Amino acid sequence: MKLLNKIAIVTGGSSGIGKASAILLAKEGADIVLTFRSNENGAISTKNEINSLGRKCEILKADLTNIKDIEKIILHTVSTFKGIDILINNAGDSNFIDFLEDSIENLTYLLDINVKSIFLLSQMAAREMIKRGGGSIVNVTSISGIAVNAPGLTSYCTSKAAANMLTKGMAKDLAERNIRVNAILPGSIDTPLTWRKASEEIIKMTKEMTPLKRIGTPEEIAKMIVFLSTDDSSFITGSLVVVDGGLTL
Repeated sequence: MKLLNKIAIVTGGSSGIGKASAILLAKEGADIVLTFRSNENGAISTKNEINSLGRKCEILKADLTNIKDIEKIILHTVSTFKGIDILINNAGDSNFIDFLEDSIENLTYLLDINVKSIFLLSQMAAREMIKRGGGSIVNVTSISGIAVNAPGLTSYCTSKAAANMLTKGMAKDLAERNIRVNAILPGSIDTPLTWRKASEEIIKMTKEMTPLKRIGTPEEIAKMIVFLSTDDSSFITGSLVVVDGGLTL
């Protein structure tokens, strides 16, 4: 086990990439603090799978646009497990809105959930990681931060581009504290977020545009998250790792 007795926070862990990542981290020996916004049954299911692996798991309901909830995540993790080694900033949101119909409220919301939550959680977690000699932060952003692959994504792409640059800035500042920070940029992945927000036409078009001719799986992203969380990636920081089946080619 490459993460035996490490403590990991995974946001958005009730389904999709977050759930797959939390389970794979636990298989490598980590104990998990899992957050969810509304899907409590999904979070409980993830917790049960982690417990079946012999690892501990705490679940917390949290609105990551609320600083008090973010503070609660850090305080609960430290009080329960006495530290933090890994932070997976997976939770986020998206929508399809034509630019002329978009609003500043929508842009603000996406910046709050996709950027500010990463900033605040990472800052608070990093202060705890320093006490343990270092750690790893992995931000799940999107290829939408480097390319606009469909109409109606202006605000979403803006938020993900900001998250990508935030990753690089954090990596630069935290390197001397032995904290590595990387981002994974998924392409189209078979998650509830993808299928709820995208039309069948867009999904079909995406498959056709992707060189591998398919949608990715949460487990394929989770494997990269685990790699960036372990010492196997000990000389990697500040990287934006594209996992998209070649879509951005």
